[in-house]
Amino acid sequence: MQTNNLLEKLTFSIDGPIKTPILKQEHFALVRIALGKGVTIPPHRGGHAVFFMVIQGKGIFTHGEEEIELGPHEYVHINANEARGIQALDDLVVLVVKS
Repeated sequence: MQTNNLLEKLTFSIDGPIKTPILKQEHFALVRIALGKGVTIPPHRGGHAVFFMVIQGKGIFTHGEEEIELGPHEYVHINANEARGIQALDDLVVLVVKS
């Protein structure tokens, strides 16, 4: 068994999100996304559902036509083909489950 710390080896960039794969299985994947303050992932549509859980910081998340602000330990689920995006209000760490 291997254990790790989600915040270990964490770096932020103002040039764009830093995506770190954690686990990939046949039907889902876990990814850590680190966004420096002010970094944006523009709204886009994806062919898979996503679950975003904020680990650290605050951000504005696009969910379809809505925008919601989330902070630590808050989450949102977005269905496949719905618009999703993120704007980091602080240095932001998000755990993403793609299915």
